[in-house]
Amino acid sequence: MPPDVHALAERLKRDYERFSPAQQSLARYLADHLADVPLLSAHEVARASHCSPATVVRFAQALGYAGYPEMQRIVRRAQRPGLPPRPGDRQLGLPFSAEGLDAAMAAERLALDDAAERLTSSGLGSIVAALGPRAPLIIAGEGHARSIVTLIEERLARAGRPVSAVTSLDPAARAWLDALGPEGAVLAIAIGRESRVAQAAVSAARAAGVPAAALVDSSLSPLARSPLARVVPADTRDGSPTLVAMVAVAQALAGALAPSRARADLAAVGA
Repeated sequence: MPPDVHALAERLKRDYERFSPAQQSLARYLADHLADVPLLSAHEVARASHCSPATVVRFAQALGYAGYPEMQRIVRRAQRPGLPPRPGDRQLGLPFSAEGLDAAMAAERLALDDAAERLTSSGLGSIVAALGPRAPLIIAGEGHARSIVTLIEERLARAGRPVSAVTSLDPAARAWLDALGPEGAVLAIAIGRESRVAQAAVSAARAAGVPAAALVDSSLSPLARSPLARVVPADTRDGSPTLVAMVAVAQALAGALAPSRARADLAAVGA
């Protein structure tokens, strides 16, 4: 497995002739866009390099990685400072050293910078266009995604937009999904392995013939296959996702989905 981005670039160049035609197309794209890999889902890479998402995943595995997300982490590591020491590495009774705190803050700042790349019209424009005129909007997610669901729900509710939050699959929640009408829409949030609620909401939207968009933290999520899905990669610390980038994207999306008058009022307050 190439241990860093420089070794990965060298591997792509050195073994190019050994790759299949589909892998060569993918290798050329990766070599030319390595800096963009942390921002791109496997499906986005597949479309850009004219191959299948499965080819992207298998190619990453052929290079020695567990999958495409691990290859993303290798590239991202070269763009971000390291995370602070673990709690067991405490010094002088502090959670971590001053240097560790600086590194943590810098890592979070760069996470927000990465998220900002997704806040352009090309990143969120199609989602806003699909969900914008719809009512009610159902926002669905469980586990770590609940905080994102609540954030978007509360912001849109304050702006006067009809929204409903679904965070479980109990009978009451199922009733909301089963009652989804022709004017409604779904925004599904999935973080980590907890995606049952989000998938159920997307399935309900498809059954009703209404738009469904998704924010996910992994290109391997089943929800990432939707054309209205956006992958927001997140670093992991001891297996738990950090929500910094996801919160930034959710805030921007909530602002864009708020009624136009409310957006104008918020802008006036900000000015």
